[in-house]
Amino acid sequence: MKKSIFLVSMIFFFLFACAKERNKTVTVVRDCSGTYLEFNEKDYHVCNPEKVSSFANGDVVTATFKKIEECNGSAKDATVCALYHKNEGWIKVSKIN
Repeated sequence: MKKSIFLVSMIFFFLFACAKERNKTVTVVRDCSGTYLEFNEKDYHVCNPEKVSSFANGDVVTATFKKIEECNGSAKDATVCALYHKNEGWIKVSKIN
């Protein structure tokens, strides 16, 4: 019984941890490889850069976003340069100010 309660608890923990949205102060980073939000000295590739289009490179903003496994947004097929930009994966921005 204790084993099954533990297992169910762990499943719920991972489900909610993976889908967690973040409302954080971030910096907009743009280069020829795409648009990123820098948070805690790590860059996250924005899957829906149209949400961030009104902000300039270097702007400090508050954004609500969540990490996603795969990008199916407008950034997926964007033409990019050969620059490698180290990042922590894709994010989807839901709000930004």
